[in-house]
Amino acid sequence: MHRVALLILSVTLLLLVLELVRRERLKEKYALLWLGTSVIGVLVGIFPRTIEWTTNALNFQLLTTLYAVSFIYVLGIILAFSVIITRLVERNRTLAQEVALLSNRLDRLEAGDADSHD
Repeated sequence: MHRVALLILSVTLLLLVLELVRRERLKEKYALLWLGTSVIGVLVGIFPRTIEWTTNALNFQLLTTLYAVSFIYVLGIILAFSVIITRLVERNRTLAQEVALLSNRLDRLEAGDADSHD
């Protein structure tokens, strides 16, 4: 039952992400993380023994494995968004500086025109 639910959720996520990219609501480079998530969900749904294999390989209990994988996944998302936000903050700072320089130049040009018309 869990396997079927995971497959349904994963396929739904896959279709949703593809639709958001198609409608240009989500950029392709940001969609990769979600597409990867849905593909992993589909693979685990098809091959549920991968969770058991991982649990045995790490010598964990099943619940510990699920928490660990979830925690690592959430950290990955946070890291990806942190990188994106850092880029946006830097770009915003650069644009604000350019606007300030252009505004200053425009003010000087307008002041020069006002002096020549007097």
